[in-house]
Amino acid sequence: MSPAEVLAAAVEAGDPPAAQACVLADGRARFESAHGCAHDSVFDVASVTKVAATTSALARLVADGEVGLDDSVRRFLPGAAFDASVRALLGHRAGLPAWRPLFREVMADPVASACFSREAVAPPEAWARAREIVMRAVSSTPAPTPGRREYSDLGFLALGAVIEAVSGSRLDRFCAAHVFGDRDLGFVDLGAPSSWLDGRHVLATGTTRPRAPAPGQEGLFEVPAQEEAPDPGRVDDDNAFAMGGVAGHAGVFATARALAEHAHATWIEDALGSTRGAFLVRDPADGPPRALGWDVPTPGSSAGALGAGARVLGHLGYTGCSLWLDLDRRLVAVLLTNRTLPGRHRVEGIRALRVAFHDAVATACLA
Repeated sequence: MSPAEVLAAAVEAGDPPAAQACVLADGRARFESAHGCAHDSVFDVASVTKVAATTSALARLVADGEVGLDDSVRRFLPGAAFDASVRALLGHRAGLPAWRPLFREVMADPVASACFSREAVAPPEAWARAREIVMRAVSSTPAPTPGRREYSDLGFLALGAVIEAVSGSRLDRFCAAHVFGDRDLGFVDLGAPSSWLDGRHVLATGTTRPRAPAPGQEGLFEVPAQEEAPDPGRVDDDNAFAMGGVAGHAGVFATARALAEHAHATWIEDALGSTRGAFLVRDPADGPPRALGWDVPTPGSSAGALGAGARVLGHLGYTGCSLWLDLDRRLVAVLLTNRTLPGRHRVEGIRALRVAFHDAVATACLA
């Protein structure tokens, strides 16, 4: 099957509701397709934010001499309860836990809780208070197992704060000015009256706030009784939502073409000079192999046959998105879906779809 046929069959079956893809080879489109949506529809890319925004922004700051990979996070966040290098945070080996429902503290706060109301628009002071609560919780989190690889949203929340401390700009503004370029991707500030998404077709990813617990999170928090309604344009991840949509681990929205062009310009082209290489080599640690910010394919990887290259890196997003790079073939493959809308518990469909899509891309584009 061709990549388009793979995606069309999945969307026709309803899992996921919509899909959009773009493959670039040496910067030129080899394949583009949209199913259940238009080519210019916008998706929440979830944890692909970690490489599209946070890792790319840090690479720019390292290239400019503003940050050193071996600098301690306490240089930028003096009150942090954990002492880890920027490199360790990028490699997910700082010892921080994978995830915590930080948004619960926001929902319990008399001021910040207004952010989670679906009855009224929260005032600016509520969003400011919510960001303060989340980042205070991250900064005060101990790191009991430094050196062992554990994929951590909290680590990338901390890296987002590092970027803000160094640049003097909030993460979304820094990325808009220095990372994203004039493309259809960016954060969505939930505290602002309007955004770049105004008038755009944006794919919904869920119907409650907070979202229902993901597999493995059952019992950690409760979802208040509410009328279920899709809320496109509001970040799916609840910790990122509590940060007003602007966080180091999630929050970017994009089209497949925009995300692919950004990845090509930043990571395939030598835009970062020697800095790029430091991020793309494998980072040593006990646990699954990774580069700095990036995942690398292992047996059974969702990269499928596309992961067979000598220098392949990528990242997944919980909403059903992915970005993979083959550095030697100068190829970028982006798959965007909103697989969480049918239900967060449904994971087998996206696992199979990712492999089938990347196998088809390898057959069509690398032959």
